Amino acid sequence: MRFVNVLKVFLVAVVMAVGFQGTALAGSQDFSLINGTGRTISYIYLSPTHESNWIYQDELGPNHVLAPGQDIFIGFDPRDGVQYWDVKVVYDNGAEDYWYGLDLYRVYSLTIRPGGASSIEMI
Repeated sequence: MRFVNVLKVFLVAVVMAVGFQGTALAGSQDFSLINGTGRTISYIYLSPTHESNWIYQDELGPNHVLAPGQDIFIGFDPRDGVQYWDVKVVYDNGAEDYWYGLDLYRVYSLTIRPGGASSIEMI
C-alpha cells in the first residue's frame, strides 16, 4: 500500500511539473517594442515571417499612437507558436519601416530605429 501512495505522489508531481512548464512557455513570444525612430508611429503590424499578409492588424488600437521614446508591450496567444516574426510600422506621415525575421522566442525588448535598424535585448 505504501508503494501505491508513493507512486501517486510521484505521478502528481510529474503532472504538476508538466503543467508549470507549459505555463512558463505560454506567452514566451511577448516583448516590449520601444519607439527609437524619433517619429510618431500611427500603426504597428505583425506577421509570421512565412506569411505574406499582416495577420495582426494595428497593435496600437484605434486612435492611439506611439510617440518617440514610448514603448508598448505586445503579447501573444500561446497557441501562436511561431518563432520568427516581421514587424511593420506606419508613421504619422504615411511612411513605413520594416523589421524582418525577429526571433521572438529570444527577444525581450526591441528598440526600433529608422530604416529597419534595431536594438534587441535578448532573454
